[in-house]
Amino acid sequence: MNFKTKYISLVLLSSFLLVCCKKEIIKSVPTTDSTSIKTEALKTDSTVMNPTDSLYNLVDKSVIGTHFLTKSSLAPRLKKLMGTEDYDQMVKYWNTETPFEKQENILHAWGCKQHDCNTYSYDLYIDVKNNKINVYKFTESKLTVLKEDNFDIEIKDNFLKDLNIKKENAVTKDKK
Repeated sequence: MNFKTKYISLVLLSSFLLVCCKKEIIKSVPTTDSTSIKTEALKTDSTVMNPTDSLYNLVDKSVIGTHFLTKSSLAPRLKKLMGTEDYDQMVKYWNTETPFEKQENILHAWGCKQHDCNTYSYDLYIDVKNNKINVYKFTESKLTVLKEDNFDIEIKDNFLKDLNIKKENAVTKDKK
């Protein structure tokens, strides 16, 4: 085989490899339109953009197990609502808990300091429809209610019954 034949063979082989590689690259480009790409990108922040998308998925799940207080997109809002010191205290003492419950458009979870719920306990209410948070903080038999944007979440039925029992217990202990 002479030099010219080798050269032509090398060029053909290189061209063939180049064409094959380009076809593979073209095959790997997603076949979605720009709208679906944007939708996928927003899914991680859906609680900020549209809380109903992911907040209802919290029902029957643990606050601790979902890292809701520290890693959810609502965590910065909780910290702003409560202030850094109270927020850090809530995260520290949220040891014993109930899973999230849903009643109409309201989500509720309760947590307290392990072996000392009378000293530190928290009721977290999220109004999914209005995208607002209320925290009822019981500290040493004193109740502090924190309302995001001064919005009062309407607590009804079983949620209200449970909250009223906690309020009565706090008053009773305070009178002792």
